[in-house]
Amino acid sequence: MHGIHIAGDIIATARKQGKVKKAFIEVGSIANITKSDLEKQLKNLADFDFEVSLKEAKVKCDCGYEGVPKIVERQHDLVIIACPSCGEQPVVIEGDKVILKSVEVE
Repeated sequence: MHGIHIAGDIIATARKQGKVKKAFIEVGSIANITKSDLEKQLKNLADFDFEVSLKEAKVKCDCGYEGVPKIVERQHDLVIIACPSCGEQPVVIEGDKVILKSVEVE
């Protein structure tokens, strides 16, 4: 159900720009919705074209590791990650959000 809300928020934000022809959206690899789930919801709800790109997550850990996190578990609206080097909880630098990057209007 949260996927409908995320897609609805993106659609509403895009429409604030005018009559939308196409929206460009970026989904982080550890966002609370997957790229495929967002595309599915947008396909059902949007009356305009869209392009969804995936942003690989990047984390930094106290052990010195900086890079892609290990996804331990993905639940309904929660992604649990760990440092692939030491297993501790790293700090997220990027890749945990859904961002409306740009909108083409008529």
